Amino acid sequence: MPRKGITAYDLLISCPGDVLDYLDVIKESVESFNRVFGVINNIEVVTKHWSTDSYPQSGDKPQELLNKQFVRDCDAAIAIFWTKFGTPTDKYGSGTEEEIEEMLSVGKQVFMYFLDAPINPSKVDMNQYQRVLDFREKYKDRGVYAVIKDKHELQRQFTNHLALHFLPLISGEKGATNEKLNPILKVRDINALAKKDYSLYKNNLCDSKFIDDKKEDIIKKIQVLKNIGLPARVVDDPKGPEDTLKEPPNYLKNIDIQKLMGNINMVSETMKDADISDNWKSTIKDFAEKNEIKLDDDFWNVGDLKKQILQFKNPFGNSGPSFEGTEEEKERYTLLEELYWDVKAYNEYIDYFSYIDVISVAKLAISNVGNSYDEDIDVKLIIPKGRILKHSDLPYPGINIIEELLEMKFTDFVFSIQESDTVEKYGYYPIQPPSYKDMGMINPLNQISASEEYESDKEDYRKSLESLFLYRVFENEENDILTFHIEYLKHNTTMAFPSVLMFKDTPPYIEYEISSKHVPEVLKGKLEFKQE
Repeated sequence: MPRKGITAYDLLISCPGDVLDYLDVIKESVESFNRVFGVINNIEVVTKHWSTDSYPQSGDKPQELLNKQFVRDCDAAIAIFWTKFGTPTDKYGSGTEEEIEEMLSVGKQVFMYFLDAPINPSKVDMNQYQRVLDFREKYKDRGVYAVIKDKHELQRQFTNHLALHFLPLISGEKGATNEKLNPILKVRDINALAKKDYSLYKNNLCDSKFIDDKKEDIIKKIQVLKNIGLPARVVDDPKGPEDTLKEPPNYLKNIDIQKLMGNINMVSETMKDADISDNWKSTIKDFAEKNEIKLDDDFWNVGDLKKQILQFKNPFGNSGPSFEGTEEEKERYTLLEELYWDVKAYNEYIDYFSYIDVISVAKLAISNVGNSYDEDIDVKLIIPKGRILKHSDLPYPGINIIEELLEMKFTDFVFSIQESDTVEKYGYYPIQPPSYKDMGMINPLNQISASEEYESDKEDYRKSLESLFLYRVFENEENDILTFHIEYLKHNTTMAFPSVLMFKDTPPYIEYEISSKHVPEVLKGKLEFKQE
């Protein structure tokens, strides 16, 4: 007949693939324990393994799904290692290691065994085996594992260890854990352990090595141009026309080509002196003056270089100018052109970085200083109205720098909170699909204009910001309210907020509320920032 009031203890079995034939020994030992001790004490140890106790599920990483389905609910675990360590997870070197750490982090029992049996080096992945040895070394002074020679020794030791652990629980000599397990959640500054020590930070991008290198590269190009001179331009006939017209190419005289292109009354090329434009000169001169570099009139001399400009848009190729002159003249013109665009980009960097540098930011994290994990954590930030700067209010970088900033993942570097030895990076960023540009799907026969490409880059930049600033934003008459979610936080672990908090004006304080699955009350607090 069924027994009433049975106390069941779930035992997690966690083993890499090379010791699966030891599962039967584990199950036999558990069944023996239940027969001998369980029946008379109305308890039962129930084994749990991913092959029998997991189910298909989506919405998270594979190991995290197993953790949620049954790992964290187990009362104890057994793990066996031989030559394989397993496949890395997002947090640990293998799924087995993560499951062990999950159990140990909340004070649960782990029966850990290392099999000391002969191996054939030619059939063993030595990298995997070395990871097993390193893991064993990590725990050698913690008294949490035993060494076994074979299945018989595992059965003997494990049966004994089951009795040593569970019999005191049965007799009431100790509880399931020696102390009550509770998570304790706090908000902290990433650089301060003290609860009430919060700072505001500013970037210093304009004085960064990145900007210094850009400036030095421009100065070097100016010096190269100053050291390379050309003879002055020869004026053949000061009264003659500056421009000359050339006959159109022969292919344009074809009637079918003309029909394809439309009715063109005049197709010609204009030949002009390749003078440096006033716009180029003023842009470069302004940089030179700010950096105390003197430029004389000969700096702009490109000799007798001529420039041909098509008077129509060529549908079959480049319709930009071509040049006639010596190689030295062409090279100097190209260097001046590169210099102009480098200075344009440099100025755009200074403009954009200057805007970013004046923004005050808070770099916050949430810590679990308790002795148990917590999950399903919701954080609410209540900020006096009008102080927060939303990511959508940031200006876009200029057309000449936005692509480089995207390639270097600038938004992640500046606006996310980087991982350190004491702070984990926020772990729940959405997976971003690659852009058409990343996938190489732009059709080379259908080139887009510079303005169209800029609009595309702006869209990618906007998405990169949205992937970091994962706060839901609400407003009332007095406050701006930001909320975000953390699915799981181990004990003695600190996880950063999804991004920095940006402010137009320094708020006198920020109030916060934290609700979670394993803390019954809503935690409330206030952050007061040190003035810079």
